[in-house]
Amino acid sequence: MSYIPKSWSAPAALVVAAALLIPIFAPDFMLFEFSIAVSYGIAILGLNLLLGFSGQICLAQGALFGIGAYTTAILNVSFGMDPLLTLPFAAIVTSLTGVLIGLPALRLQGLQLAIVTFGVASAFPQLLLKADGITGGVTGLATDQPMAPQWFPGSQELWLYGLSLVCAAVSVLLFSRLLRGDTGRLMRALRDNPLIAEALGVNLIKARLAAFAASSALAGLGGGLFCILNGFISPQSFLPMKSIDILIGGVVGGITSMAGAFIGAVFIVFVPGWTTDINPALGGLIYGLCLIGMMIVARQGIAGLPIGDGLKALRLRINNRRQSRVPGILPGQ
Repeated sequence: MSYIPKSWSAPAALVVAAALLIPIFAPDFMLFEFSIAVSYGIAILGLNLLLGFSGQICLAQGALFGIGAYTTAILNVSFGMDPLLTLPFAAIVTSLTGVLIGLPALRLQGLQLAIVTFGVASAFPQLLLKADGITGGVTGLATDQPMAPQWFPGSQELWLYGLSLVCAAVSVLLFSRLLRGDTGRLMRALRDNPLIAEALGVNLIKARLAAFAASSALAGLGGGLFCILNGFISPQSFLPMKSIDILIGGVVGGITSMAGAFIGAVFIVFVPGWTTDINPALGGLIYGLCLIGMMIVARQGIAGLPIGDGLKALRLRINNRRQSRVPGILPGQ
């Protein structure tokens, strides 16, 4: 059986419905913003897999996101590869990098591992500047965008949004399959009690490195998609705060939820801009208060709110009203 909590069904259904309805109501410039949110959501999904289900903390997700973006950019600019064909390579290269970053996890845990991985995130922009012959240095790299085919009836922004949803669907499918059967049980055992898991025959080294590899692959896919959507990247796009933003998105959306990853991504893409629009001088303060309020109201993230119970109660109420209008049928029968 698939390890998918029932509480995910309602948030997931709402996220899917919203994703399909957005093109109907959103203008093209907002479709671009939602596409960017999807790319972040894929990276947050990887963090959820690592932190929420494997119990391994990583504050280098922003750097891994950047590695995926630069893999796509370099393959496109230097080797002329089609941008869409670079996405699998972005995931593979980032996955291998994630294994290297995960090596300290074999000896370090908790805050120590957090500091080490955040050090990677802090060093990454400087490494990009030093390798300017490949990365373009401070000027960055401009990449090609996959153009909408002639048969496509919508705009370029709608085409890119559709490609983003396809990448998200592939990521969710991979995420779901990883949580099924023995693999999912192994990850949860690694999170809940590593000593007992090892006593039962779990190879902790392989399990931890596999968790970092899978998480990093999703971050790389999200980064490659981010590069395609923007058409330009530079070291300024992947400062250390990027890793903190991804972590905030995971916690706000729900660190053990697939749907929560994309809810959190929408939060980190749109809410900072909205708070600045409210008051440019106090935008940071309002954003901070929003984060505090979210953690007070939804300690398990937005996806952890009792949405499913509310929908069930609403459905039951509607059914009772319909039955009460039918002669001879009492409500609740």
